[in-house]
Amino acid sequence: MVYGWSMIVFASFLMYQTVRCLVRVKKRWWSLPLLLFGSWMLVSMVIYIGDIANLPPTLFIFAACVYVAAEGSALKRITVGSMLASAVLAFNGLHDNILAAVVYRMCDEAWVDSEYALFRVLFVLVFYLLIRRRRLSADFELTKPLWRLLLLLTLPPLGIVLSLILFRSPYSSDMGTIIADAALFIIAILSFAGLFRAVFVLERQQKLEQENALAQYNQKYYETMEQQQFEIRRLKHDLANHLQALLVLTDEKRTAYIEELIDNPAFVRVMNYSKDATVNAVLTAKENRMRGLGISFHANVEIAEELPYEKSDVCALFANALDNAIEACEVWKKEATDGSKPEIALLARAAKGLLAVSVKNPCVQTEYDAQDKAGRGLPKTTKNDTVNHGYGLRSIREAVKKYGGNMEIGQEKGQFELFFFLPYHPDSKEHHDRENHSDQQSRL
Repeated sequence: MVYGWSMIVFASFLMYQTVRCLVRVKKRWWSLPLLLFGSWMLVSMVIYIGDIANLPPTLFIFAACVYVAAEGSALKRITVGSMLASAVLAFNGLHDNILAAVVYRMCDEAWVDSEYALFRVLFVLVFYLLIRRRRLSADFELTKPLWRLLLLLTLPPLGIVLSLILFRSPYSSDMGTIIADAALFIIAILSFAGLFRAVFVLERQQKLEQENALAQYNQKYYETMEQQQFEIRRLKHDLANHLQALLVLTDEKRTAYIEELIDNPAFVRVMNYSKDATVNAVLTAKENRMRGLGISFHANVEIAEELPYEKSDVCALFANALDNAIEACEVWKKEATDGSKPEIALLARAAKGLLAVSVKNPCVQTEYDAQDKAGRGLPKTTKNDTVNHGYGLRSIREAVKKYGGNMEIGQEKGQFELFFFLPYHPDSKEHHDRENHSDQQSRL
């Protein structure tokens, strides 16, 4: 009895870990015991053909435990809970009605008592290891039509299991019926395996689409910055022509022309924050924008040479970080009642093998996508158009991951902080450029 209960407890823990591979569990004191109870009930329940008292309540209770204790959309929790419960119940039905009968005829009674828990542990262990290899990302979420499709595809194999258990006679013991029942149980298990495979494929496809969208977003952002810098150089180059035009204008028109030139971005001085031209261009543009919005900007940048990253990524990191801070300050100004001026503080340092960047700004209470304020979830965009906005922090996170770094966000006492760091090796960009040049020469 001790052996059997120990094995079932271990199987319940494995089932709980399997659930965690597919959904994020809420950080509540009752989430762990609730899911463990549901997992224990699922893996330990005996399912006999013709017994209508066990299967329906077990299916409902486990799915309800996942729904209550997990995060994510309602359709995601219902679909994942139903798929997990149905797959395990299909194996329980196969074991209790087919495999147990075979073992009973071939082995002694002691082995029959012990194999009940052993087979369940082995199945859940294999189930857990297969799903763990393809663990879903924390913020994975399909669209509602896709979740509805997966839930609909769960119904046929689940219907097979329910039909075998609830509508079959428990007294049919001929060999043909046993073989047919075993085949149907196996088909149901394989169907659920295919459904889980479809979930992983959809997750990977969605991740590729997001990465492609972020890459295009970053490239477009950098191209916009490059175009602005080109216009600045072009207008400065035409300064002699502007002076000649001023000589022939009347006083009234000359004054208007000068005011127009002063307001032109071409004559805004590019601040020398660091030795990286892309960083300087981004910070200059953002500081001018902050000045126009009445936001104080304090920058402490210690970057002694050009950063060894792609320019589009450098632009995405600094521009998105400051854009999010500016947006938060604008929202904060609407909520503030004392008329105080918001401030944004940027600290950036590239030394000792790391590029570390910190951006702090005032903020109102932030709502998180995954109800997670520990840095894993990302704050929701404050813009009404959530489809075309909300890429800023995601873009930063993807760029940081690209170079093997890490990103953290935090909020405390009305202050929001974004912090990220990347491995910093000044010679890596030059080495990469030499390798690309050598490859081109070899191809020629």
